Amino acid sequence: MDRASVFGTDGWGFESLRARLLHPAARECIVAVEESLAADANAMPDAALAKAVERLSDLYTTDRGRLAREQADAVHLAAKREYFLASDAPKVVLAIEECAARSGECAARSGECAARSGECAARSEAFARLAALERVRVVDFGAGVGATSVGFLAWLAGARAARGIAAPARVEFHAVELGVPAARAYESAVRVAAAAAGVEATVAVDARDFRAAPPPPCDIILCQTAINELLIGERHGAATVDLVAGWARHAPLVVIEPALRTTTRALMALRDDLCARGGTHVVAPCLHQARCPMLAREGDWCHEARRIEPTPRVARIDRIVGRRDERALFAFLATAPGQAHAHAQQSPTLVRLVTDTLGSRGKTERLACRADGELRLMRLLDRETTESNRAFLAAERGAVLAIDPLPPNDRISPTAAVREQPNA
Repeated sequence: MDRASVFGTDGWGFESLRARLLHPAARECIVAVEESLAADANAMPDAALAKAVERLSDLYTTDRGRLAREQADAVHLAAKREYFLASDAPKVVLAIEECAARSGECAARSGECAARSGECAARSEAFARLAALERVRVVDFGAGVGATSVGFLAWLAGARAARGIAAPARVEFHAVELGVPAARAYESAVRVAAAAAGVEATVAVDARDFRAAPPPPCDIILCQTAINELLIGERHGAATVDLVAGWARHAPLVVIEPALRTTTRALMALRDDLCARGGTHVVAPCLHQARCPMLAREGDWCHEARRIEPTPRVARIDRIVGRRDERALFAFLATAPGQAHAHAQQSPTLVRLVTDTLGSRGKTERLACRADGELRLMRLLDRETTESNRAFLAAERGAVLAIDPLPPNDRISPTAAVREQPNA
């Protein structure tokens, strides 16, 4: 059984600990929904909400066998609306931001640049173009109470504000959610978020199992904390791979899952299956299209743990339950249809740091997932540390570094140039 929860993670995993502040426009969007729910006459007192949050967290982590029977309970629905919506929405912001981010210089310029495919470096033009569209069509599978769609609206508000895009936008949501109470909560939350984001939103909710709902024409497909419910043991079956492969070939896709060993390793294996099927390519978090090197050891799983500023009520509940820090814990996979374009291919000198510094006598070591698909333990000797290569020590876990030249023996030389990539 995985020993992890929304309040912390035990075990040997690989976490991205980059400190990120959401754009003010993105945060305001999420806070507006939280405040609207807290003002409802039926809102739970904080103490009761904290208990519900702890129980629902246990269902998703250490007591998953009871999840299907209990998660539709009215108290759990309230916990999803009043706590998990605001704590899960930023995960969508962070995932899409990584896929769509351009260089710092480009992001500071007007939206005109963002609309021109390929003019500036971006992880994926399929994602980068979304902020500049006048109409964005979003499909949200397993939409729940709206955390994922609210997160998309928050990202859109922040991205458009950062790029100086003032033109009005329309977002068309096609949500698929089987539970009627959750579907009602979804529409209410999305409308509040759209008003806060300054966009016009249309909402259509399809009340059925998302496995039986082929996606309509759209610009992005989102699915958060739903695929894991289809797990067969510790792997996804062929039917699930077929389902997600169809989504991935249809439109840019973001799948977000809990940061547990079982669910994350299943997502990593699903990633490999999608690559093998063809018709799509991985955008993030990976730097390569090769098989995931972390699947080789049962004790490894690649997930995110990003520090963010919690919304006010989430912070209050965290204090009651004793949460250790403000990390957003999740695993994600982002893909786009077709093969990776030439300008999007990663440089062979790029590596993604998947551990903090591992200090040992006379040197610092860090595990790095390289753009060539190799997982390597890289090291920098204390006596060979220079201003040129110091970023290897200073960069946060999860950062992407360019190391030139990339050493064949994994020992970084005193003359190597190590630079953190600002848009990775």
